[in-house]
Amino acid sequence: MTMDGPCPVLRARFHSGGNQVRTTQILAATLLFAILLSPSLAAAPIVGASANTIPAGTFMLDVWGIWQDYSVSYKATGDDPGWCGLPSGRTVTSGSFVPRICYGVTDRFTVRASLPFEDRYGEDTEADGGGRSNTGLGDIIIDPKIQVYRGEGGFPRVAMLAGVRFPTGDTESVEPGLVAPISDGSTDYMLGVVGTHKIDSTTMHVCATYWMNGSKESGGDSPDLLVGLASIEMDLDEEWALLWEYKGVFGTEHAKFTRTYVCPGISWSGSNTTIGFSGLVSAVREGAGF
Repeated sequence: MTMDGPCPVLRARFHSGGNQVRTTQILAATLLFAILLSPSLAAAPIVGASANTIPAGTFMLDVWGIWQDYSVSYKATGDDPGWCGLPSGRTVTSGSFVPRICYGVTDRFTVRASLPFEDRYGEDTEADGGGRSNTGLGDIIIDPKIQVYRGEGGFPRVAMLAGVRFPTGDTESVEPGLVAPISDGSTDYMLGVVGTHKIDSTTMHVCATYWMNGSKESGGDSPDLLVGLASIEMDLDEEWALLWEYKGVFGTEHAKFTRTYVCPGISWSGSNTTIGFSGLVSAVREGAGF
């Protein structure tokens, strides 16, 4: 079961060396804080995936957090799968804190490893017992990136992505039907390609990844997903830039699972520090409605 709803996000980065369509508004705040300790740092975007890599022999710590209050869930089984509202009196939230460390093996090959810590919470005001929470280590992701093309002057750039999500999270629910487990127990694989190009003061990034999701521990397969991402950075001056990001998640086996997000923002860069903020997100879900 997949949820959707408002999602405030906190992010930090440290570097060393046919169906009816329903539209909803989602408020989201994204904060990116970057300390760049390597003077030879390859440019890194504030939003979205890019074809950029970090210099050989340097590390980057990328930390982000998200809290989401769900308003709908997606049922993939039954005669009429699709989005549906939560039962009356039901509150379901989740939180994630995800450190990701990156290492430049070469100037064009960067290895990334994510170690997420997850929390799932559910409460039913119409039932006894109060709220329940499920907290612990999530699924570890290893996803290296290799830059396969760099044009004269540094742009355009093209990189290939690959990744594995290991089922290291707890698959047991503390309250079945109310609190989701941290992991579904599947081992998932990802392949992708990303391009970055800069024209004058505007930098554009386009990324497409395909997630081949494995079998759940409880039985059955998790649906494969195609994820598309496009982001734009527009420099206002040497310190300020406008941001714009579009993301689409497309269900290859469940068409109604498709949803898209649009997120504008702004960033500031000074010396070796970068701070970014993304504001209102619009989500469009295609499905059967509530």
